[in-house]
Amino acid sequence: MARPQPITLWTSIFWELTRTVVITAAVLVSVIAFAATIKPLADGRLGPLDAIKYTLLSIPPMLAYALPFAGCFASSLVYYRLSTDNEFVAAASGGVSHRSLLLPAAALGLVLFVGMTALSDQVIPRFLQTMRQMITEDIAKLLATNINRGQSVDLKKFLVFADRAQRIEVDPASGASSAVVLARPAVLERDPSGNVVSEGTASRATIWLFPQPSQGDSGPTTRLAMRFEDFVSKDAKTGLVTGRTLPVSLTVPATLADDPKFLRSDELRALHKRPERMNWIDQRRRQLATEVARERAVEEFQRALSVAGSFTLLDSAGRQVVVSGRSLQNGPGRAWTVVPRGEVATVDVLRGSDAGAGVRHSGRSVILAPDFSEDPTIGGGMLLRLELREAGSAALGSDRGETTKRERLTIGSLRAPQSQAERLLKMTSIELLGEGDATKDSSTIRVITSELRRELADLDREILGKQNDRVALSVSCLVMLLTGAVTALRFSKSLPLTVYLWSFFPALLCVITIAGGQQLTHAHGWPGLGLLWGGVLLLAGYTFWMYVTVRRH
Repeated sequence: MARPQPITLWTSIFWELTRTVVITAAVLVSVIAFAATIKPLADGRLGPLDAIKYTLLSIPPMLAYALPFAGCFASSLVYYRLSTDNEFVAAASGGVSHRSLLLPAAALGLVLFVGMTALSDQVIPRFLQTMRQMITEDIAKLLATNINRGQSVDLKKFLVFADRAQRIEVDPASGASSAVVLARPAVLERDPSGNVVSEGTASRATIWLFPQPSQGDSGPTTRLAMRFEDFVSKDAKTGLVTGRTLPVSLTVPATLADDPKFLRSDELRALHKRPERMNWIDQRRRQLATEVARERAVEEFQRALSVAGSFTLLDSAGRQVVVSGRSLQNGPGRAWTVVPRGEVATVDVLRGSDAGAGVRHSGRSVILAPDFSEDPTIGGGMLLRLELREAGSAALGSDRGETTKRERLTIGSLRAPQSQAERLLKMTSIELLGEGDATKDSSTIRVITSELRRELADLDREILGKQNDRVALSVSCLVMLLTGAVTALRFSKSLPLTVYLWSFFPALLCVITIAGGQQLTHAHGWPGLGLLWGGVLLLAGYTFWMYVTVRRH
C-alpha cells in the first residue's frame, strides 16, 4: 500500500513561504526603488511628483534583485521556524523525508523562476524604457539643467558651455517642440576624429528642437537647430574670424541614450540582424555610407576630368557648378586639390539652362573638401565645398565684365548629381562593411569601417551578456530558495541570524558573479560566461552539499 503524501503539510509550507516572500520582497523593493530615485532627484531631473511616479516605475525593475534575496530570506525564516518547533522531527517520525519537505520550496522556486523570466523578458525592459524617458526624453529640460549646474553639453561634434540656460515658449506652427536660450555661450567644434577644430564665444544662442520620426529600424531622433549671435571664433587655419551669426543643424537620438537593456528578449534577438536600432550604430553606419558615397563621387570626378576636362556639381539652389581642371590630387586632411590645365583652375556657376549665363570663378588653388557646416547625415546628404585661393570672379558671356578679386572664396552645400548616398544609406551595417572594405584607397573609410566593425562586435557581446544575465538571475531565484531552506535545516540549533548569514553570503556572491560575468562578457565575449554561470553553479553545489549533510544526520 502506497504511503499517502503530506499534502496538507506541503500546502501549509508553500503558502507560508509565499506570504513571507511577498512581504520581504515588498520591503526590499521599496527601499531599492527609493534609492534608485535619489540621484535623478538630486540632479534636478525629477520634480516632487515625478519622483513619486519614478519610484513606482522602479519597482518592477528592482524586483530582479529583490526577489532572489527575498526568496532566500523567506525560506530560511520559514524552515528555521519549522525546525525549531520540531515539526520536521514529527514529520520524519511519520516517514516524511527531508527531500519531501523541500518540495514546497522547489515548487515556489519554479514559480519565481517563471515569474522572473517573464519580468526580465517583457515587463522590466518596458518599465526601464519609461523611466529613461522621464529623465532624458525632454532634451530641452536636460540641456537647461546641465548648463545651469555648470556642466557642458556634448552634442556630437559640438561641446557647449554657457553661463545659464532658460527654456522659452515656441510657436507651434514652427514645428519645434521646445527651445532653449543660452546666455554667453562658448562652443568647441570637433572633427569626426574628436580633435578640436575651432573654439568660439557668442553673446547669445538659441537652440530649437524638432522631433523626427523613426527612419527604418533606427529609433526616433531630434534635430537640433542652433544659432549663435555675435559669434567670434578662433580657427587653427584661418586665425580670428568674426561673424554675426553661426547657424548649426544636427541630429541626436531622441533620448540622448540608447542601450540594449531597454529591449525585450525578442528585440534583443532581432538586434543581431538589425543592429541599426541602436542610434550609435546607425550614426556610424550613416557616416560610413556618406564617406563611401563621397569617395566614389570623387572617383567619378577624377574620371570626368581625365575624359572631358571638367566635372559638375549642384548647389543648394539646383544650379550647375562646373569645375575645370586636369585631375584631382589628395590634399591636406580629407580634401582634394584640383590640378589646373593652365595657370589657374576655373569654376563656372551656371544659371538656368543657358550655359552662357552665370559666373566664372578662377583661382590659383581650388580645393574640393567635405562640407561639415551642416550635419552630413541629415536627409542622407553628401555635401561638398569648393575653396578658391586668390580668386577672381566675372560674368560668363561678357568680354567687358569686371573681374572681382578676393583672397579666398568658398562655395558650399554642393552635391554630386548622381550620388550613391541614397542607395548606400538603405544598406544594413553588415552590407556596408563590404562596401567599406571594397574602398581600399581611403584611410578615413578604413578607420570608420574598423570602428563600425568594433562597435558591432561590442554590441554582439553586450547582447550575449544581457541575455545570459537575465536567465541566470531567474535561475538564481530557484537556487536561492532551496539554499535558504537547506541551510535552515542544517543549522536549526543555531541563532536565526547565523542561519541567514550562511545562506545570505553565498547568495550575495552568486549575484555579484552574475553581474561581474555580464560585464566581463561585454568586454571579452564567451569567457565571461564562465564567471556569470560559475556563481550559480557554485551556489547550487553549496546547496547540494548542505543537503547531503542534512540527509546524513
